[in-house]
Amino acid sequence: MLFFLIILISSILIFYVFKNINLEINKPFLILKTLSIKSQRKIVILSFLFLLIGSLSIYYKIGKPFLNIEKLNASKEAAIQKNILDNQIIIENKEQLNQLSIKSKNNPNNITLLLDLARIASRANNIEVEISSLEKLLILKNTPKIKSLLAQAIVRKANGQVISKAQQLIKEALKENPFDPGANFLSGLALSQIGDEKQAFEIWVKLYNNTSVEDSWKKNLKINIQIAAKNIGISDKDLLKYLSNKKSLKVEINKEQVDEIIKLNEKDQSLRINQMVEQLANRLTKTKADTEGWLRLYNAYKILKNKDRAINAIRVAVLINSDRLDLKLTLLKELLPPSIKPNFTLEVENLIIDILSLNPNNIEGLFFKGLLAFKKGKNKDAINTWELLVDKLPKDSPMAKEIERKLNNIK
Repeated sequence: MLFFLIILISSILIFYVFKNINLEINKPFLILKTLSIKSQRKIVILSFLFLLIGSLSIYYKIGKPFLNIEKLNASKEAAIQKNILDNQIIIENKEQLNQLSIKSKNNPNNITLLLDLARIASRANNIEVEISSLEKLLILKNTPKIKSLLAQAIVRKANGQVISKAQQLIKEALKENPFDPGANFLSGLALSQIGDEKQAFEIWVKLYNNTSVEDSWKKNLKINIQIAAKNIGISDKDLLKYLSNKKSLKVEINKEQVDEIIKLNEKDQSLRINQMVEQLANRLTKTKADTEGWLRLYNAYKILKNKDRAINAIRVAVLINSDRLDLKLTLLKELLPPSIKPNFTLEVENLIIDILSLNPNNIEGLFFKGLLAFKKGKNKDAINTWELLVDKLPKDSPMAKEIERKLNNIK
């Protein structure tokens, strides 16, 4: 707008100057006989003021007249240091990547090594190795989490474009786990790229409200939501309402209810508490996105010693927040209690893979992965996994000694 205004004023001044210049034409040449400018001083002053104000306005609009030079230098230094640090991380990960590649060639079906390889390849900016590792993993273990990770890697390789191969993986991942964060984000991104900003906005807002505050990528998700909101005409004020649209699912217990329960006998107390827990359960079935509500329900069923319902509650908590390692570990402990002979169902196997995909060095994940391989008669895989685990444990720890004893027996 400022530039159009300057052009307009410039045109008016030029017209004014030419209007006040008298020319005489003597054919065949244009000869300047007389040149008289009315109010010459006035024109010069106006032109000077216009150029001065115009220049200052442009500089103020697109320049930084009040920028603190110390802050600028500090920001520049911070950017340089970050770049150096990023390069160091890439170099270190490239060295680690070469070592893992050699190990993976010797053990091509080792899921833990493939997970490590994909993770380190991502840090080393080697997208080809990352995709290749995840594709091998998908053949060995066809889980929604691995499909989601592979789709994310494919999108990064395509410079942020959700291509058809990634779309198919997203579709399959969401069919198996509708709450997978990565797949949901890419689903919204795919819709945004074809112009369906409204549906993308709805998916991202739901994902945002179901995402833990601690998740580092929540800020980036919010940026995408803000852009989509702007494109579909949602104001900043209305957007805040969307991003805080969480319902409280706590079961409120007032003083009268507490007094009532205390006065009851043990049997009636148990019955009353069960009723209150069921109230919470019924409310949660209508709003499954409340992770904390499902955790409260899980703890309530644990207190009531209702194991099956406790496991079902923690299952839902895992399903709606599939990137939380602590929830997956809680479910694993429920499914594989130390007092009972382990039963490695398909659910347990997939859970172990998910845990190691979130943290390849997780102690419980590595232990049960090795135990699963041993139970299946895959001694080589068990040895490789447990040797990796022993390296991560204190040498004199009881667990390290027990695993070393198992390793000696296998060998």
